[in-house]
Amino acid sequence: MFRILLLLVVGWLQLFAFTTIDEEPSVFDEPPALETPAVVPEKSLGGDEESIEEQTERMIYLTIEEVPKKIYVGQIFPVTIKITSLDKYRPYIVELKGGKNVSVVRKHDDIPARAINHLTYFFKATGPTIQLPAFIVRYADGNREYRTESITLTAVRLNPPREFSGLLANRMELINYQASSYDENSNILALQLLIEYGNYDDFRLPDSMMQGIDSYEGDLNATTLLYYGVYPLGVEQVVFSYFNLKKNRYEKFHVPIIVKRSSVSTQTNLDPQASEFTKFKIAATVVLILIWLILWLRHRGWGYPILIVLASAYLLTYLIPLKNVCIKAESTVYLLPTEKSTPFMRLYEKTTAKEMNRNASYTKIQLPNNRIGWVKNEDLCSN
Repeated sequence: MFRILLLLVVGWLQLFAFTTIDEEPSVFDEPPALETPAVVPEKSLGGDEESIEEQTERMIYLTIEEVPKKIYVGQIFPVTIKITSLDKYRPYIVELKGGKNVSVVRKHDDIPARAINHLTYFFKATGPTIQLPAFIVRYADGNREYRTESITLTAVRLNPPREFSGLLANRMELINYQASSYDENSNILALQLLIEYGNYDDFRLPDSMMQGIDSYEGDLNATTLLYYGVYPLGVEQVVFSYFNLKKNRYEKFHVPIIVKRSSVSTQTNLDPQASEFTKFKIAATVVLILIWLILWLRHRGWGYPILIVLASAYLLTYLIPLKNVCIKAESTVYLLPTEKSTPFMRLYEKTTAKEMNRNASYTKIQLPNNRIGWVKNEDLCSN
């Protein structure tokens, strides 16, 4: 019994001693996890360094900001991009690559070096399914490229009327027009048009024998176009229309072909012998002069002499021959008297022609083959 009690006491003492030692932490043990900063594994730390390096190297951010909601085939439309450069004093270059059913009309060649640029590019839709080219940006002194993804757009095909000219524009204004003789069988009609954001290179006049752009000036937002069309003598009016993008409708124009005849010095028609109608007008004028002369002899009124004088002056504009002018060899004959006019003929030999009109820089001539055009005054022979 005594031994049993002794063993119990010894066991209790050993248990108390073990518990007391464990309650005091050892200096050799690791501190509790919550009291120490977490140690990042070497692999994870390396990954974070790579991510930071990538963010540091990315110096340009590029986004497409604005694209039209509705586009028509043939339309010129804008696309605006935003470029953010972290080095605002470092110049960069923008290039376009790829694309489908679209052509670039206006791009930016000189881009200012600054932190943020909003650049608007203009494209022309040439088909119903459009794929915009990718915008590629890089610093002028670097090789790394930043680009946008290609965007797919859908263009609507118009169902135009017969007189449609092919032009789609925000606005078109007919500033002026003029008709004159082209040859013995046709007249030429010149139109001066003001076009705002339009595909003026697609403009066409319906039912014209020959036509084209004579000259143009300005930029995309306001283009002044000088256009010509040649029509047979029997055509008295030209009708054409364009599609107004702002109003979303067709607008029609009616242009009369009126060839005016003023005097010998500004004569624009052909030689009287070239037209049967001209012969009829001459004969009718002679008959009227004879009738008024007979009436004047009988009644001796003051009105008849005035009518006779006016009719005689009108008759002289047909009977007095046109002045001949000499044209130098290797001279160019133009359709209209403008600086950028379309040349339609070159005279390789010295030629004599009839002078029909003249201004400060050009002379209107009728060639021996009855073709009519304009030559520069400096191309006239001095004698």
